[in-house]
Amino acid sequence: MKNKNQHCPYCDYTGIIYNPSFDKMGDNVLSPCPKCVIPKCKCEGEEPYYYNYDDKITTCHCRETRMKIEKIIRIYYSSGIEKKFKWKTFNDFEAVNPLLASAKRAAYDIVMNFPDVKKGLFLWGNPGTGKTLLSAIILTELIKHHAVEGKFIKISRNFFNLLRATFAEGSETYGQSGKIERLFAEVDVLIIDDFGVQRDSAWEQETLYNLIDARYEAEKFTIITSNNNPGKSMKEFSEGRVLSRIKEMCKIMELSGADYREKK
Repeated sequence: MKNKNQHCPYCDYTGIIYNPSFDKMGDNVLSPCPKCVIPKCKCEGEEPYYYNYDDKITTCHCRETRMKIEKIIRIYYSSGIEKKFKWKTFNDFEAVNPLLASAKRAAYDIVMNFPDVKKGLFLWGNPGTGKTLLSAIILTELIKHHAVEGKFIKISRNFFNLLRATFAEGSETYGQSGKIERLFAEVDVLIIDDFGVQRDSAWEQETLYNLIDARYEAEKFTIITSNNNPGKSMKEFSEGRVLSRIKEMCKIMELSGADYREKK
């Protein structure tokens, strides 16, 4: 929620700025705003962000912002976003056709209006059109702006592999399938990437339905990406139950066009 009385337009009223050259310059990826936070800071950025005033220990103006940054960093690096998509912003997404432009606008509106957002997104289209990139950007921006807990999973590589590992004796997660399923069912924001690459065994279908259904019932914000048109590819999936839930919880948007990777 924007606080226009406390912060300024330079930081989009968050009190936090993103440093795009952090990896090259050795800077912190996120910093307190130099216009509305730093000028009022009296602790010089030293933990735990208090200062002595008139022989009294006083909370520094920057403390709330710095604590929020620490929380954001913790959440972000445990979110599961792949390295090549980390800290991508809306500027990194080229809306080269009307479909991509529409999806980008929808993504931006979600970030600006969260948590007052009624539906998530189901982004589908041919490979390489930026579905994964855009979904990672949304999660990044939601964490940056709102310090919301979020996870990014690929269906086969993360979700099912994690669950399968819980069945193997000697695995660090042996016997913890229920815990892992609850984690993804209950996290505030979930990105499900590459929906449709699963092998569609009875176990996978039922597990996916349970995940989607749990998030639907709990009204948890969900973004799904797929190479397939859900209206055509998911009619028979779990007897149509998954498609029915997705239609209710997500806005379905097509992203088609040239392959991003062929431009490089």
